[in-house]
Amino acid sequence: MAAAGVGNPAGAVPIYDGGNPRIVGGLARNAIISGGVFCFASGAASVVSSGANSVVLGDLLFAGDASGTQFNGICMQTTAVSGAVAVATRGAFLLVCNGTVVPGEKVKCDGENSVQPLGSTADVVAKGPSLAIGRALTQGASGGYALIDIHG
Repeated sequence: MAAAGVGNPAGAVPIYDGGNPRIVGGLARNAIISGGVFCFASGAASVVSSGANSVVLGDLLFAGDASGTQFNGICMQTTAVSGAVAVATRGAFLLVCNGTVVPGEKVKCDGENSVQPLGSTADVVAKGPSLAIGRALTQGASGGYALIDIHG
């Protein structure tokens, strides 16, 4: 298992983007976010209105070490404190495994920038739609890597 906050030491390693990469821009929320770290949106309420012209880069604030249902994507490059960030919400990435990951099965993020299998059938039925961040394309053992197709 990787140390907390590290994830893949090579950073974000995209393998496939499905021909249509999904990158969302914003700012790191009062911190440095390393490339490859799992991110979640962490912004203020009521910053946009009904018009597209009301949306600016600073409206979208991202924090690192996403866990549970708070996963929006993967940071693509290391940021400065409160610097610009690009978050991939779709694509296939080489990610660290925490537990045995099986190809074709749904995975969740564990708060330490690695993925875990969703677990029992009951767990998948009860929590699968909200916890799943994607599906495994290859197998991976704990501390190793698997190719994961994320769907943000």
